[in-house]
Amino acid sequence: MKAPRTVLIVEDDPLFQDTFARVLQHLEGEWVIHLARDGSSALAALNEKNCHFELALIDIGLPDMSGIDVIAAAHKRLADLPILVITTFTTEEQFLLAIRAGARGYLIKDDPELSLANSIEQILRGHLPVSPALARYLFRLAGSPSIGQGGNKTNLSPRELELLQLISKGNSYAGCASEMNISLSTVQTHIRNTYRKLEVTNQRQAINKVNASGLFTH
Repeated sequence: MKAPRTVLIVEDDPLFQDTFARVLQHLEGEWVIHLARDGSSALAALNEKNCHFELALIDIGLPDMSGIDVIAAAHKRLADLPILVITTFTTEEQFLLAIRAGARGYLIKDDPELSLANSIEQILRGHLPVSPALARYLFRLAGSPSIGQGGNKTNLSPRELELLQLISKGNSYAGCASEMNISLSTVQTHIRNTYRKLEVTNQRQAINKVNASGLFTH
């Protein structure tokens, strides 16, 4: 019988802590979870004398620091550690910084649980999984023409654009959550991030700004 393997999960949201625990149940073998609810706790675990993890799942948006700092520390402490970012939202800058800090994969939390499990299996086999929602970033980095009308100059993620378009059609937050198969709290997080990226303070301003950019599909 194989010995259990240990995974470091750096995540402050109880909902996603439970999600990651369920995802690990889809994997072969037994996994022991070391949970860090903030960056400081994660750094403390990584600084322990006999620190040893076979996998790390790290969120970017932590309450006390950027998850990118945790990624860098984990990579420095355990150079061969497979580090997988699983976060709610991203920008091209965050994506690049995480990879440069030592992450070997980058996923969006809205991905289905089985898809997350498959991606974890990939990273354990030495592959570099990236959420399909982030494909536009890879094409842009490779020098491909901008995707969509005029390109996405707003840095909104595909899911944020989808949510804003649903709202523009009159859907409530609850209706958007049901349509996108995500939680109401995730919808609210997307909205906060959207306002910040667009530098607006309400739905109408956000919708007008994105609509003017030609990013809504028809």
